[in-house]
Amino acid sequence: MRIIKHSGFTLIELIVVIAIIILMSGMSIAAYFRFSQRQAAMNDARNFATEMRKVQAMAKNLVYPAGCGSKLERYRLKADCAGEGCVTMTTSAFCNGVEILVKANEEVLTKVFFTDTVDIYFGAGTGAISQVGEFPIQNSNDPYTVVVKTDANGNISTKEYETYP
Repeated sequence: MRIIKHSGFTLIELIVVIAIIILMSGMSIAAYFRFSQRQAAMNDARNFATEMRKVQAMAKNLVYPAGCGSKLERYRLKADCAGEGCVTMTTSAFCNGVEILVKANEEVLTKVFFTDTVDIYFGAGTGAISQVGEFPIQNSNDPYTVVVKTDANGNISTKEYETYP
């Protein structure tokens, strides 16, 4: 008589392996979601920094907007609001003491919003920034705060802070 030897895995072993695979895939999906939220916030911060650099370049290079007389004094970049839902900015120039609208309600942020009021002036001819410091932006569903920083030398940079409890 022949003895038949069975080889393979038991049902319990297969269930344990499948459970481990499900747990690991769940953790990786959550990590990927957090990563994509962080990248979206950083992209918006870079967009805001780029908009600041554009306005700074216009001020530094003495770009006269339409309707500007002979004396360009400064440029202004202002967030139209603060808090959730605040994603647009307005650019204007001051000529002979009169504010002239250059761009209105331009959407700068897509996934995050300005947490504080942003009102920055750039000196004509120099591009000097009036408000030196940090401009925080964040997403209400994300534990990260991204900051656009300016310094006294006119440099503009982005930085991310983790704000876990």
